[in-house]
Amino acid sequence: MSGAWQVAARELRERGKSKAYLITSGLILLIVVALVVVPRFLDKGTDVYAFGLVGEGNGPILAAVEQLANASDLPDEPPSVAVEITEYETRAAAEADLSDGALDAVLVDGDEVITKRAAGFGGSPLIGLLQRGAASVDLNRIVAEEGEAATDVIEVMTSDPLTTTTLTGEDADDESGGVAAYAGLLLLYLAILVYGTWILTGVTEEKSNRVVEVLLSSLRPRQLLVGKILGIGVLGISQFAGTVIVAVAAIELSGAYDIPAIGARTVFNLILWFVLGFAIFACMFGAAGSLVSRQEDAQSIAMPMTLSAVAGFFLSTAALTDPEGLPALIGTFIPITAPFVVPVRASLNALPLWQHAVSAAAAVAAVVALASIGGRIYAGGVLRYGKKVRVREAWRSADE
Repeated sequence: MSGAWQVAARELRERGKSKAYLITSGLILLIVVALVVVPRFLDKGTDVYAFGLVGEGNGPILAAVEQLANASDLPDEPPSVAVEITEYETRAAAEADLSDGALDAVLVDGDEVITKRAAGFGGSPLIGLLQRGAASVDLNRIVAEEGEAATDVIEVMTSDPLTTTTLTGEDADDESGGVAAYAGLLLLYLAILVYGTWILTGVTEEKSNRVVEVLLSSLRPRQLLVGKILGIGVLGISQFAGTVIVAVAAIELSGAYDIPAIGARTVFNLILWFVLGFAIFACMFGAAGSLVSRQEDAQSIAMPMTLSAVAGFFLSTAALTDPEGLPALIGTFIPITAPFVVPVRASLNALPLWQHAVSAAAAVAAVVALASIGGRIYAGGVLRYGKKVRVREAWRSADE
């Protein structure tokens, strides 16, 4: 490892002091702070919705909409939502103004709402607010007509009469573990795609400018590959960790979002599997970089690793839905997908200790094996120039 550490130190020294790395790191931090802080200070106004009214029975719905939308506003703050009303004699006239963009929606006779287009994915917040307002009006009417009996029925239908407990003794409604695990796998996915590409292009760059020939005069290929993975990986993870720390600090200081409390065990699992997952993919990206001589070919050679990361991400979403299902179980024991699946299952207390131990051991073994296999592929492909080198060809060339 002494030779590998020398290469890693060289990468840290040269790339870490480069203007490109420093400027990129600074810009990323500024962008993250701006994305967190700026909306907090800009979002102080009132959302004004323009409604067209046709017929009777629309007024109570809009009054309920304003009451519901502004229920959480502080006395010294402007209202979150305000409505502007335009009454129309005919439906056609209201639809014409809606089509021209003068209105956000049209209410007709208190039982129909017209919008310009479909809501799309996730639905329309405005339509949801109108639906809640109309439902509130209906509830008030039922209570007024039926009295206490209707009030009791509504209270029962809108409450949670059952007390929920878990075998682990944790709050059944606590979603902090799942939120933390999902955030962790998103960060891992981004780190693999971004900094894995750094490793791939770094290897390809030294091959294309033939610097690798000088380095191989005093180092073995495996040492060179491991050193580059360590050096570029540490730089990438340092930048990544700094970005996350600054983002969390900005969120805490600005109060823009509520960050749930995360247990020490969840944090440990996220860090452990982040490191293991990045190491697995870094070895694969490093070996792949030795198979091409041009930066233009680097993206195509990265496709298998990218697809593997996508597969792991989809398995992790399946684990969030059903942490004890067959897809989650299979993903736990495959080293390439385990870094995405295991933290999710562990955070949801759906991972037996023996499965966690076996999966971690398999991941560590995969890192060692991929470093060895990747070193052989690197040795056989890094000095072959011109066209793209096939994996079988690089493997055989390592013996020459």
